[in-house]
Amino acid sequence: MYLSRLLLLFGLAVLLHACAGARGFWNPNRSDRHGLARGRWRTYHDDAKKQLFTSGQYRHGRPVRTFRYFSATGALERSEVYGRDGLCEVTYWHPDGKVARRGTAQWVTGQGKAPRFYWYGPWTSYDPAGQVTDVQTYIDGTITRAEKYEDGKLTQVETYEGNKTTRTESYQDGQLIRVETFEKGLRTGNTNTL
Repeated sequence: MYLSRLLLLFGLAVLLHACAGARGFWNPNRSDRHGLARGRWRTYHDDAKKQLFTSGQYRHGRPVRTFRYFSATGALERSEVYGRDGLCEVTYWHPDGKVARRGTAQWVTGQGKAPRFYWYGPWTSYDPAGQVTDVQTYIDGTITRAEKYEDGKLTQVETYEGNKTTRTESYQDGQLIRVETFEKGLRTGNTNTL
């Protein structure tokens, strides 16, 4: 009985030692047979692997679940939460841990194409007190609309086509006071509404 337990423990120790090798199942930064990242993934700011830079997981070369990015001081700078459909909720953080900016991104991969990551939909920015300062809207990584706020009130709206401003609206106390129109980046009209 004692000898069988001893052999069992010895066998378990040999198995764990083999798994702890360079390709052990709990070691980070592994690739599958096709060279695609899989499993836990970690990168560091330094060669001694003391200052964590990124932490996350891959499946078939695509990020899954939550990825976190850290500054050299160890503070969380950005987090990305990946869904099954390639959409990713991205949050940037102020140094005190409050949300600085939040929005959605799209992760697209295809056969023979490099992965592409671009912003999609509305992105909201916050000051350290939690007030909204900006809301920018993107389609396929290209900005289409930008709103600016001061003290929680809308002050300006810019509309874009092909990364060029086509219209600017200015607001005061919630009232539209001025509209400017642009063509090919040059102002073509100016209207005061009050």
